[in-house]
Amino acid sequence: MNHRRLAVIALFLVAASTCIYSTNATTLGIQQSEPTLTVTPPSIAIKVGDSANVNLTLSNSLLSFKVCFEVEDFPTSGFVTIFDPPCVTSDSSNHAVLTVEATPAAAPQSFTAYVVATGGNWTERAPINVTVEPAMPAWIPWSIILVFVLILLIPVMIKRRPTQR
Repeated sequence: MNHRRLAVIALFLVAASTCIYSTNATTLGIQQSEPTLTVTPPSIAIKVGDSANVNLTLSNSLLSFKVCFEVEDFPTSGFVTIFDPPCVTSDSSNHAVLTVEATPAAAPQSFTAYVVATGGNWTERAPINVTVEPAMPAWIPWSIILVFVLILLIPVMIKRRPTQR
């Protein structure tokens, strides 16, 4: 009979210590599981002069601290990046949107950039593959130049007919 009482007391102590720990962890702001940053879509294609949106989601989190976003490894010119909102907290949604604009100064290229989420002692980086395409296909301006040159050369190539008297 003493064994049953000891087993019941042991179970009670384990359950009570678990409740006390989770209550203290929540009260003290201790994060029990770190968030995971997800970027959707992981690849974007942008034409020069256009923009694209990337969804950022923090999952598996009990945010007890403010998490702010920034970007790394974007070219130094030709791009505008805006986070909406720039930071999230436990009072807000765990979602943000990154808008990437390729300005007219952006050169057609492909690169990998990173979204960095930082809060408290936690930091996570998620890659985004960015492909910048020209605003119009290269054959269009070359076609226009060719037509212009042909128009200029037509009078030279047409023989003048002798005038009859």
